[in-house]
Amino acid sequence: IDRALAKKAEERFGDATEMIAELKRAASRTHADSKAGGESIPSIAVLPFLNMSADPENEYFSDGLSEEIINGLSRLRNLRVVARTSAFAFKGKELDIREIGRKLGVSAVLEGSVRRSGNRLRITAQLIKVAHGFHLWSEQYDRDMKDVFAIQDEISREIVGKLNVKLLDEERNLSQARIQDLEI
Repeated sequence: IDRALAKKAEERFGDATEMIAELKRAASRTHADSKAGGESIPSIAVLPFLNMSADPENEYFSDGLSEEIINGLSRLRNLRVVARTSAFAFKGKELDIREIGRKLGVSAVLEGSVRRSGNRLRITAQLIKVAHGFHLWSEQYDRDMKDVFAIQDEISREIVGKLNVKLLDEERNLSQARIQDLEI
């Protein structure tokens, strides 16, 4: 602002394009500073995946899958992940996802379900934004159940990869919206 209002013409911006470029640089510095303070880092809770199979013995697979996803997401540097014990406190409770997210202090919640029929598994994962309760992403995985641990690893890797991209896109979109606001 000081540069735009400078008394001497040579101290002011040459044109609007130069001013917009400087505003973008300032906005990205501000965004990076707020991330360093922990304010804008995305956060997620992975709720226990619901066992929708008739056999209660499959509960271990559902819980194991949730835990593998938590472990995978915890490796992402720019993501805060709620501890398993905190997320699992909501197991079996029928609460609004927005309420759960607010109680856990996260911006997104991953929930899912596991169905087993014979040697077939169907796993559904859904990412929900806490602020409005709407889906950001959803995916379904169908697999033959050969090795339970290999399936958990494979699906958790796929989900972590897709969530990493989705959460980074969300963050990038928020940053871009701030920059566009400055351009107006």
